[in-house]
Amino acid sequence: MSNTALPIGTSAGMDAMKEAAARTLILALIHRYASVAREHGDRNDTTKLFHPDGTVRFPDGRDMPASRLREVTQGDTPKLLRHHLTTVDVQFVSPDEAHCQSYIIACTDLKMPDHWGRWDDVVRRGGDEKWLFQEKVVVVDGLDPDGWLAGIFGRGAVDT
Repeated sequence: MSNTALPIGTSAGMDAMKEAAARTLILALIHRYASVAREHGDRNDTTKLFHPDGTVRFPDGRDMPASRLREVTQGDTPKLLRHHLTTVDVQFVSPDEAHCQSYIIACTDLKMPDHWGRWDDVVRRGGDEKWLFQEKVVVVDGLDPDGWLAGIFGRGAVDT
């Protein structure tokens, strides 16, 4: 995915009820991630939202297995971290895969807002019918230079 909006998708041959159910579960997954990706959050809760081979790409270009998410902050978490979701776009590419863009504003105890941008996600349905992240790309459109994220990734974290 790039810095542009997702192309208009189709229901990928799904009937209205199946698409509605899948869309609801995908939105719940994205909101759950926003809820658990916070200060001193249990990274095991976060990891459970990903397929075993799921990955995360960070603003510094690092790709990391989701199982290693706790290494990102290296113990340098803010006292407060909240992700606020705005627009969430879900486009199905098949009955078992969707591409999503979620716009976020993140606030910390240091700055409100601390950083903003979006999450570009590929989500897939597993054999147990559960939707999980296959890939998450964190795109930073802007950040406060005195905020927490700038301290973790530097000012170069902003996607240009």
